[in-house]
Order: sequence, then C-alpha cells, then structure tokens
Amino acid sequence: MPLDLLIPDLLLPEDAPARLRKARLPHAEKWLARGRPAREPGADASRWIARQYAIEAPAPVAAIARLGEGRDAQGQWLRADPVHLRVENDGLVLHHPAALSLSLEEAHALAGSLATQFRADGLEFDVVATERWYVRYPGAAPLTVPLGDAFGRNIFGLLPKGGGDVSWANLLTEAQMVLSGHAVNEGREPAVNSVWFWGEGPAPASLPHRYDAIHADDPFARGVARLSGARMEPRAERLPNVTGNAGESVLAVVDTLVRALRGGDADAWLAAAAALDSDWFAGLGDAIARFGTVRLVLPGDRTTHVSTLTASARWRWFRARKPIATHA
Repeated sequence: MPLDLLIPDLLLPEDAPARLRKARLPHAEKWLARGRPAREPGADASRWIARQYAIEAPAPVAAIARLGEGRDAQGQWLRADPVHLRVENDGLVLHHPAALSLSLEEAHALAGSLATQFRADGLEFDVVATERWYVRYPGAAPLTVPLGDAFGRNIFGLLPKGGGDVSWANLLTEAQMVLSGHAVNEGREPAVNSVWFWGEGPAPASLPHRYDAIHADDPFARGVARLSGARMEPRAERLPNVTGNAGESVLAVVDTLVRALRGGDADAWLAAAAALDSDWFAGLGDAIARFGTVRLVLPGDRTTHVSTLTASARWRWFRARKPIATHA
C-alpha cells in the first residue's frame, strides 16, 4: 500500500529570502537523508499530478479544477485569477492572489464588472473562491502561461497568445482598465488591477486509475480524483490521519506552505514549515510500517526531488543531514 506525499513549496526558489533558505527542519532532513533520491523535471504540484495521469501539456487545469469544486465543467474554461501587477525594475511583475486578502464580496463585485464588460464576447465569469475565478469562453483556446510560472516575473512575453478570433492580449488590457477604475480598488493596497488567464481547455471524459485514494483540498487534485475514480478525501491535518485500505495506493497533497510563500509572508511560511516537520515528517517511521513504501515528492522550479522510503531507510542513521534548501 504505497503512499505518495506531494509537498509543494518546501523546496524554495533561488531568490527566496535567506532566512527561509536557512531554515532547519530536523525530521524532514533526517528522512530525506535516509531516502533513495531521484530527480524529475521541475514542476508545480498540478503539473506533477498531470504527469502521473499522462495528461498532455498544457493540462486543462481550469476545467478539471471545476470538477473538483463540484461545479459545471462543460465547454472550455480558463482560470481568470485576480492578481496585482506592479512596476518593478523596469518591468511589470505579477504578484500572487494570496497577497491580495480579498473578501468574497469584493471578488464578486470585481468579477461582476468583468462579466458585464465581456458578455457580448461570449465570456462567462464565475467566482468559486476569493482567489479562484473561472471564465468559460467560446472558440479556440489561447496558449497561456500557468500562474505558478508567471508569479514573481515580468509578464512581458508571458501574455496569452492565439485563440482564434479573440485577441486575448487586448482583452487582458481591457480587463485591467475595468479593474483599475473599480470602486473596490479605491484606496486598496495592493489593488486588484488584473486577472491572469491560464489552464485552458476542456476536461477529459475520464482519466486512468492511478491512485485509489487522494487526500487533498486542492481543486485540481480533487478533480483528477473524480475523473479517475479515486476516493476523494479532504486534506489530512497530520500524517497519522491519512487513511488507506490494504493494497491501495494513496496520494496526499500537503499544500500548507503554498499560501504563505506565494503571499510573501516569511513568518507564516516558517511557522507552517515547523508544523509540517512535527505533524508530517516526524511520523514517517510509523507511516513506512503502515504503507510499506512512502515517497516524498517535493516540486521545485528547476527540479522535483523524489525520495523513496522503505523499511531499510530506518537503519540509514549514518547518512549526513542537509538543510532542505540543498535538495532544490
């Protein structure tokens, strides 16, 4: 009964604050030292999951995530997530929705104005959560850049391309004008001055059965569970709460670090990392006994670190421990 633990944003980007890169997590370091390491291409959590199911890139993240949200996914969908664009170092840099602290009322007001503006173009906006907006669109899909790839970067060269008769770059400019002049943004810092379109395409009819159970709150992971016939469970609070029956393969998505890192809250990331170490990594010995094999999957910008732990890992006490940042 193998268990995969997918833990995004534990491996930090090179430009992360030094105090985060110097963080020591004793239980995580112990088990990463004792595991059998492997390298896979760099990816975010959604892209790694898509690869496990042989979903061709670009994955239709929006439509699959809508299924995970329990929403209608008929037709072609994009994520249209609210973001803040700021002029920095002669470029226009994208700041993540986690930095906005939007209320649901503000989100509906902003998206409602976009819906009115683009109704004649056949675009249908839907707010599912403050940071997760969707838009259904007619015609050909544009080629977009995932939010995770655009976060913290100058958006020049990253704007949507193609899309048949729709000029998505012009449409984005028009959306920015609507949002910048909106009453919600009066005196607001940071302002919600753009959306980011990504995750294009229709949902597949089904997916292969890769895992028997998926523990996750992430909508894309839950949508994959629904399409593949896996048992959907909410994200476990601690490793002992991850359940599985004899002979089952289980995926647990532990994304407790994502919001803090993407929102630029260093203190929150350090606190979440310490909790991750005690609530998840400290109990890996028991998890190995229970599941037989545990894989630690740590997605990163340049590489994804995969560490496989079996019963023999308990006796590799002589291996030197290293700071988490050295595994990136």
